[in-house]
Formats: sequence, C-alpha cells, structure tokens
Amino acid sequence: MRIGERGATPRIRQALKVTTETLPERQVRLQIEVDADRHAQALEEAYKRLAPRVQIAGFRPGKAPRPLIERQLGRHRLLDEAMDILLPKVYSEAIEEQELEPVANPAVELVSHEPFVFKATVPLQPVIDLGDYLALRVPREKPAATDEQVEESLTDLRRRYGTIEPVDRPAKKGDVIRGNLRAEVDGQALFEQEEIEYRLTDESLSSLPGLADAVVGLKKAAEVEKTAAAPADFSDSRLAGKTVTYRVAVHDVKEEKLAALDDAFAKEVGEGFESLKALRNRVRDDLQRQLDDAALHSYEHAVLDALVALATLEYPSVLVEREIDHILEDQAGLDPRDPQAQALYLQRLGKSEQEVRDSVREEAEARLRRSLVLSKFAEAENTTVDDADVEAELQTMAASAGEQSAAILRLFGSESGRDSLRRSLFTRKTLARLVEIAGEEAPAKPKPAKRRRSAPRQSEE
Repeated sequence: MRIGERGATPRIRQALKVTTETLPERQVRLQIEVDADRHAQALEEAYKRLAPRVQIAGFRPGKAPRPLIERQLGRHRLLDEAMDILLPKVYSEAIEEQELEPVANPAVELVSHEPFVFKATVPLQPVIDLGDYLALRVPREKPAATDEQVEESLTDLRRRYGTIEPVDRPAKKGDVIRGNLRAEVDGQALFEQEEIEYRLTDESLSSLPGLADAVVGLKKAAEVEKTAAAPADFSDSRLAGKTVTYRVAVHDVKEEKLAALDDAFAKEVGEGFESLKALRNRVRDDLQRQLDDAALHSYEHAVLDALVALATLEYPSVLVEREIDHILEDQAGLDPRDPQAQALYLQRLGKSEQEVRDSVREEAEARLRRSLVLSKFAEAENTTVDDADVEAELQTMAASAGEQSAAILRLFGSESGRDSLRRSLFTRKTLARLVEIAGEEAPAKPKPAKRRRSAPRQSEE
C-alpha cells in the first residue's frame, strides 16, 4: 500500500516490519518492529558501551561479563541503551523505505522493549494546490496626492524651519510647554521627568490621556494637580479605565511661529528651490511616490491573501508551532532554547505559556499560509534569482547610499549578506509576478516546471 491510502498494512524490509497509517493534517504514523536478531545485536552493543562505566570488583573496567553488568544496572538500562542505538537508524530506514519527506522530527511512542516496537508520528511536507491562479483578478486603486496633503507637508516644513518663542499668556493647543511632569495611577508613578518639553496636542500626548486638556489655560509658573479618566479600552493596560493624576509645573509657555510660505523660504529648503511653485511640485511628487509605494505594498498583501483564499492547503500543526516560535522571538526577543528567559517573560505578562502561544496562533496560521502559498507560486512560475541579479542589486544599493556605500558593500558583500539579498529579490520578483497576474490583462501561462521535491519557503514581506 502506498502512503496516502487509508488503512494500514505491514511491509517487510530486511529486519524491519513497518506498518503505516495515514493521519489528518499531513501526518503518517509508522509502527516499526525490529527483528529479534537485530535487537540482540543492539543489546550486545549496548553492553559494550555501558561496561566501561561500571565498576565491578575483580574486573577491569569494560571486562566484566554481560550477566554481571546486567545484574548491576538492571536489564531495563540495557534495553534503553539499545533503543537509543536502534531508534535513529531504523527510523531513517523506514522513512527511506516509505519514500516519505518529513518536515520535522517525529513524535515517538515506545510500544514495547521486547520485541522492540515503537510508533513514530511523522509530520510531512505540506501539500498546496493553487487552483486556477492565472484567472486571479483583484481591483487596484490608484491613489493621488491631494491639495490638503501637500499643504500639510508644507506646514511640516514651515514648522521645521520656524521658531519657538516664549509668550506671556495662558497655554493653548499647539503650544510647547517646558516644565516638570509626573503621572500617577493608584499612587504609583508611571511617568516623571523634570525640565521636559512637550507639544500640547492630543496626538503628541496620546500615551497620557487627558493631559493636553489639563494643561490648556495654565500660565508660566503655574503648579497644579489635575485628574483625568482614561478610557476603558485604553491601549496601556496600566491606565485603562482608571483615574490618572497629573502633577504639572509650567516653567515656560512657548508659541510656534511657522516660517513664511514664500519664494525666499523655498530657497532655504533642502538643496534649495528657485520658487515656491517648484517646492510645491517637489512636495507633491514625493507624496505621490510615498502613496504609490504604500498602495503597492497594500495591493501585494491583498493579492497574496486572494491567492491564499483560492488555494487548498494541508500541512502539519508542527509548522504552526514553529511559526509561533518565530513570532514570539521577533516580538519579545525570546530564544526558544532559553527556558529561563521564557519563564521571566511569562511572569512579567502574568500569563501561562499556552495563553501566550494561543494569543498569536491566528497570526501564525495566516503567516504560514501566506508563506507556503507564495513558495508554491514561485515554484509554479519558475521564479529564479541568479548571481548577476544579486550583484546588480548590491551595486544599486551602494550607489544610492552615498557616503555609506562602502559599509553597504561590506555588509551585503559577504556570503550571508548576498544570501539575504537573494531571498529579498526572490520574494520581490515573486510578488511582482503575482501583481502582474492580478492586473487587468491575462498573462501567458508559464512553461511547466520540472518536478521538485519541495519548494523553498518564502516570506510574505
């Protein structure tokens, strides 16, 4: 019986009897029984390994007869050692015999020592069917920079080239305050700093709810204590739904004076522009490029999500757990091999390991599905990146880095740096092809690819 059929059947290979059972989620359970003679050979090898470690009166290390060694250690110790010797070998033989492609180590369950029988649940490479991806179409919006956005950018420039001057009046929104500030919740200080400067806007003070309104109307030399209620759904759990007490001392109230918006101002900005019109045009062009880049990034994600929705996937759950490890490592800098650091992290959060893992499971599933589908799509489209592509990308990066070009060449000129560039280029080429397909014109179908055992995993970024 071939793997993939339901049911179970024994297959004989020399001194192994292997029974296979197909499980859901791309897993196969193997029951492997080792021939008695081969098990006996492993027991003899186990005895030779253990004998030198056992001190028995009247015998030099390693020279005591096997019955004495077995009596001293117990037969179970020889059986365990024989299992350690046999299991990796016979598992590899069974995998080769069944022509399986594991994606991770198996889960092993001992059935019996004598005869030596164990079960191995093997997670297999994912199976992905992209469906009719050449028919995929996703609407695409083309953003345009608005006059309001241009004026906002010009105002930011005027603010950068403007001045901030002290004023003798009550503070109002938009002013800059210099002074001392302390924020408390339930008697515990959350923030405290002297001689701090902050802009009096809700946006710049978003982490301290109600502070902007509490300071409005205060004049220089004012010292007050005010309270504000934080929303129940506030992002900082320490403040959510609680009353925040602010102790404010105002040393200066400063007013922002924007630079005049005229031709003289345009000549001062950046490399200098001949007129305000020229500056305005550059601002609009830069805004448009930013909008186009952001729109393309969003469109790539939308198209990839549409492809994922079209595809049919089957993969083992161990890949999801591995992706969860990656997310936690990225978010908290956690090394999965450092249990002490993980314990401290969980203690700070006040959550169990399972609760933390479950909190990112949905994100992990989505990331994994995108990655698997993108890899399969790259394989179907015969996407490749050669050394010339990598070299061209490296030279382009160096040319645009100015004074940092030498550092860029050193960083990405190494083998690991070039590998990083290759992966990035591969992903970009793959997404570019996917965007092309999802456009209005139906692209030609690629030539069939040669069959490969598995596709390299790609990032969706």
